[in-house]
Amino acid sequence: MFKKLDFVIIGVLMLLSFLPEMILGASVGKGLKNTYAEITIAGETYKTIPLSNHKGEDIIKIETEDGYNIVLVKDNKIGIIDADCPDKVCMNPQYIEKAGESLVCLPHKVMIEIKGISDDDVILSY
Repeated sequence: MFKKLDFVIIGVLMLLSFLPEMILGASVGKGLKNTYAEITIAGETYKTIPLSNHKGEDIIKIETEDGYNIVLVKDNKIGIIDADCPDKVCMNPQYIEKAGESLVCLPHKVMIEIKGISDDDVILSY
């Protein structure tokens, strides 16, 4: 049924399907300085933590009516290290540090998102 050339064509097409992810994934977060983590609970900002110049470890306990999350800020990374939700999906990946990455705990309505300020100061003059 399949010939050797069919497998080669399928392999090449599979590799090409990952090309946009490699190009766009490598460019996300580049050109940003002063990264910070924004913690929101039910869509409202709870806390903003600067990450670019952060040294050491800080522990933040977030308590909602649905449960708790314990957040660890370690150097320029942030992650959820403990939660009382049943599935604990929010603890994977353990830490995030690049602009555009996020951690979400749906049962507690908690979201941690990494943001940054662009290096480019655009000044428009007419």
